[in-house]
Amino acid sequence: MIIDSHVHLFYENSDSRSWFIASASTAIASMNKASGLKGNAEELYDQLAPELFDKTGDKLVAAMDSSGIDRAILLPIDVRLLTDEPAAFDPDFPSIEQKNRTYVEAMKRHKGRLFTLCGVDPRRKGAADLFRKGVQEWGMLGLKLHPTAGYYPHDPACYPMYEAAREMSVPVIIHSGSEPAPLRSMYSQPKYIDAVAADFPEVTFVIAHCGHGWYKEAVDLASMKPNLSCDFSGWQVEYLNNPDYFFEALRFALDFLGPWRVMFGTDGPAYTFFMNNRDWIEAIRNHASPSGITFSKEEIEIFLGGAAMRLYGWD
Repeated sequence: MIIDSHVHLFYENSDSRSWFIASASTAIASMNKASGLKGNAEELYDQLAPELFDKTGDKLVAAMDSSGIDRAILLPIDVRLLTDEPAAFDPDFPSIEQKNRTYVEAMKRHKGRLFTLCGVDPRRKGAADLFRKGVQEWGMLGLKLHPTAGYYPHDPACYPMYEAAREMSVPVIIHSGSEPAPLRSMYSQPKYIDAVAADFPEVTFVIAHCGHGWYKEAVDLASMKPNLSCDFSGWQVEYLNNPDYFFEALRFALDFLGPWRVMFGTDGPAYTFFMNNRDWIEAIRNHASPSGITFSKEEIEIFLGGAAMRLYGWD
């Protein structure tokens, strides 16, 4: 079974336009790095938005079918306290509770294929209550935090969320690694997750993206904290630029943590513009490392699905 452990739903007003535009600008810089030419990020965003937007999960499930992905974990993002909170009070913008409900509705619409965590900024009034409602009443599987909105994972405001996760025995996924403006990567270095892993040893924390450029730090910390896992979502660009940069990082994580704490993810839908999911899975299964890095069939199967199945209690 293949499980995408890290994917999102984007739709009109789901997230701040400033973040979408900045993400488009980052994509342009990546695609044009050889020439150094600048493109129009707003034009690119307006061009891709119709393909990107998917409020019901229908496009996502169709893409899963075409690439052989059996299940996907949806992760709502809450970054508006930094990006555009004033605009979020406009009636055209959903509240964070409404946004989480949209994810739940997509999960219900595609029962057995889509599952979702709760995503809420812990600094919001009633954040822990919304998290509890999401798990206990709506069937959400855990919590997603995005500290790049302006807080550290070990901020005291986060601790009621971790207490709730401990009481409900659900995992917490924390974004780690670089992020386009206006979000701030300084808050997402893996070392800040280490403190909460120490304070809440009963809670499973997942370092999203394995910290990207901080992957060695993420794995080093996880090697000392058995309640830390990681996912390798959003590594398609690294693979396309330098396959062995990805293979070395994955091999490093598997060597130190074993396969059961290392999970596959796409960070879709945005990354499918760089590499479709079928090709991404194929690149992992039939790994052709320029320097000869290898993985066992068992390691790959656990990475692609077994680890996530165990994390969510499906095996």
